[in-house]
Amino acid sequence: MLVAAIDVGYSNLKLAVGHPGSEPRVSVRPAGAAPLDRLGERIGETRPAADPATPILVEIQGRRWAAGIEPARFSGWARSLHEDYATTDAYLALVKAALVLTGEHAIETVVTGLPVSQANDPRRRDAVRRLIIGTHTHARGVIEVGNVRVLPQPVGAYLDLVWCGTDPALLDRIETGAVLVLDAGFYSFDWALIVAGELRRAASGTSLEAMSVLLERAARRLADEHGGKPVPLGLEAAVRSGQPTFRQAGQVVPLAPVLTLVAREVAAVALEALRQSLRRESSNIDLVLLAGGGGELYGARVGSLFPGASVVVSVHPVAANVRGFFRHVA
Repeated sequence: MLVAAIDVGYSNLKLAVGHPGSEPRVSVRPAGAAPLDRLGERIGETRPAADPATPILVEIQGRRWAAGIEPARFSGWARSLHEDYATTDAYLALVKAALVLTGEHAIETVVTGLPVSQANDPRRRDAVRRLIIGTHTHARGVIEVGNVRVLPQPVGAYLDLVWCGTDPALLDRIETGAVLVLDAGFYSFDWALIVAGELRRAASGTSLEAMSVLLERAARRLADEHGGKPVPLGLEAAVRSGQPTFRQAGQVVPLAPVLTLVAREVAAVALEALRQSLRRESSNIDLVLLAGGGGELYGARVGSLFPGASVVVSVHPVAANVRGFFRHVA
């Protein structure tokens, strides 16, 4: 049985593919997707197909799309940043791109996720299943998908921690205690409370004070301090690639100070929504797991909210959810 776990984010496309019991092959690509005619023409030598800067070409309703590259490379195209993202052509293009990246012709099970608030809606889950199940045509042939499972996104990071954990004390907290998973994504900041292995849906939720808001504010602050226009797409690309500096209006400035400063403002709002959702929960938090691209930025304030809890950051947190999606089946 071949399993493909796909996490279609607003900023990153993540894939984990393999057979149950094996280590999956994990890929992370930027989540830019738009009609091919919106992509700028590259000057210079052609990049190989495996290069992350090479777009994956798919077809949506008879129109060629480029997917899996930096959003800033498209002109005259606005990225979808709304709660109906999973119904858009851009989302479908990224799903198809992930299927192409598997290199396979038949996939028995695809596992994917939705923000907590949407994963609790049966209609949204069914819509995603219908979108992915079936036959997908691409430039090199067809791919058949037999079954689709849809999970709340933070559950993936939890499963990844369960699978990877080796410290007996940590595993005991996971198995018998209350684990709060914080998934700081680009569009949404999600949390899930899992007590003794059971998801508490009423204490899980979503805030829109996520990385997109943080990057927009950081880009404006950089423009105010150093001149020029705010460049949130460029800043996003720099953060994604782990660059320590950013070029703003010709000046090279360190990123850590501005990101840390803005994170305090944005995280405060998101964490207040989190506290409200937990106010009726009787369990004490034993462990906080930080995942997603902004996990460490949001995590600076978490320890003071839950005294006594261990705070753990996922290994390669951007891919934590998709690794856990794979383990849900494998």
